[in-house]
Amino acid sequence: MKSFDEINRIVIAGVGLMGGSVGLALKRARFHGRIIGLGRRWSSLKNAVDAGAVDSATLDYEEALNDADLLVICTAVDVMPSIVEKAVKHVPEGSVLTDVGSTKGQLVAEMEKLVPDGIHFVGAHPMAGSHKTGVSAADAALFDGSVCILTPVESTNPGAVDLVSELWKQMGARVEIMSPQDHDFLIAAASHLPHAAACALIQVVTGVENERGKAIDFTATGFADATRIAAGDPKIWKGIFLHNADMVSSMLSRLEKEIADIRKALDDRDEQKLMEKLERAKQIKDSIR
Repeated sequence: MKSFDEINRIVIAGVGLMGGSVGLALKRARFHGRIIGLGRRWSSLKNAVDAGAVDSATLDYEEALNDADLLVICTAVDVMPSIVEKAVKHVPEGSVLTDVGSTKGQLVAEMEKLVPDGIHFVGAHPMAGSHKTGVSAADAALFDGSVCILTPVESTNPGAVDLVSELWKQMGARVEIMSPQDHDFLIAAASHLPHAAACALIQVVTGVENERGKAIDFTATGFADATRIAAGDPKIWKGIFLHNADMVSSMLSRLEKEIADIRKALDDRDEQKLMEKLERAKQIKDSIR
């Protein structure tokens, strides 16, 4: 197994916001080898080359992967397995495949079935991103100070884990390691639930109107702050929600209980209970970034 310093060719499948940021971050870190973009549309790949996110690009799997050391898959989670299925036909023995997917349980299980002996897969999820899309939104500093979660399983090659860990450290992230199941439980609350709640909030506010107007026309910075993430790509988030459906559903149940507690305090005109809720939320929010 090669170390990070020994690899010479990194292929990025899907050079949009995340893939483009990976390429730019590697270039900023002065990666000595070549970075190749792999995708389905030449127009998008050309934009990635023009943005300096990759050195060259191709639509052809064999051309991209025949001497690749590392493949980083930066597409929607529901298409990642199909990319791996094609990629393993062309990557050389000893190469490492990894991803940036926001879910891990179902995805890692599928990947492990597709990757043959001699090829290694390491699940990864950088906890960074944006509601913007496309390589034009890519940022070399996107991962600075963030956490990247790696989710190896019992059969994962330790050298491959070390390689992917160093990849993310080079791009400015701090690495945490946990099981795919632990990842999906924690991230359902930390990331997936907020997006679902933002979507629900927009639906509620959009439906509120009377003879004086529509509520959506009177929204201001509070509404904008609370719903910003709902502008994320629906195709990407559909896959995330369905891949982690059980965990997200359980977190929505927790949210429903919390909302019910607030509703009861309002119905009871319970000033003390409301203050406790508001003060605790403010204290927690002030303690985190």
